Amino acid sequence: MTVSTSTSPHGHTPASGSRAAGWFGPVVALATSGMTLLTFVLALTALPDRVPYPFTDPTILAQWPGDYYWMFPAMALMVLFVAFVAVLNHRAPADRKVFGTLALTLAGVAAAVLLIDYYVQATVLPLSLERGELEGYALFTQYNPHGVFIALEELGYLLMSLVFLALVPTLSRTSRAEAVARWIFAAAAGAVAGSLVVVTLIRGRDRADSFEIIVISIVWLTLIVTGPLLARAMRRDRSAAPAA
Repeated sequence: MTVSTSTSPHGHTPASGSRAAGWFGPVVALATSGMTLLTFVLALTALPDRVPYPFTDPTILAQWPGDYYWMFPAMALMVLFVAFVAVLNHRAPADRKVFGTLALTLAGVAAAVLLIDYYVQATVLPLSLERGELEGYALFTQYNPHGVFIALEELGYLLMSLVFLALVPTLSRTSRAEAVARWIFAAAAGAVAGSLVVVTLIRGRDRADSFEIIVISIVWLTLIVTGPLLARAMRRDRSAAPAA
């Protein structure tokens, strides 16, 4: 018996890829975009004040918990980001699946780095400050522009920009929504790389939080914009899928 498959107008085969994701893909794409927007808004309203070393100024306790609210949706965002990339990998054509697998692997590493960074920051550091348990505190607190927190954020969001680059070949050129997403992903990865070079040339190793702010802004804006675009493409895949 011969079983026919139907290819969607956008270059994907629903029977083998996007149809299997069903409703999950569009929901995850929109949820990722929405969670990113929430995180961005909370982060903008909770920019911490500059405090001097060793970062134990009473101002910090006065700003608790407002300076940490954004980290909780940021942790949820990391889980959604991995799910979002998993869906895009799932619907990728077979001959470009290797790029989707690479993107999913990098997304898992990036999410792990940032989840650990945010969880430790939000649950350990404020309590250490309250109890006066300050050994090693200055190295890890978010208020240290040369500390571990900033370094891990840079690493995590650099990896997320590489995820964007790896996703480019998995998206169709014939779907307008995906073509725009391809361009945005590529532009975001290029902007991150260019920003790292420029900031390093200007400030050397002492980048403080300059590059961190830039890379976070680029990655978050990219997710906010591409989520609805790719949700639209996934809904079209679903409508193009043949009946079982």
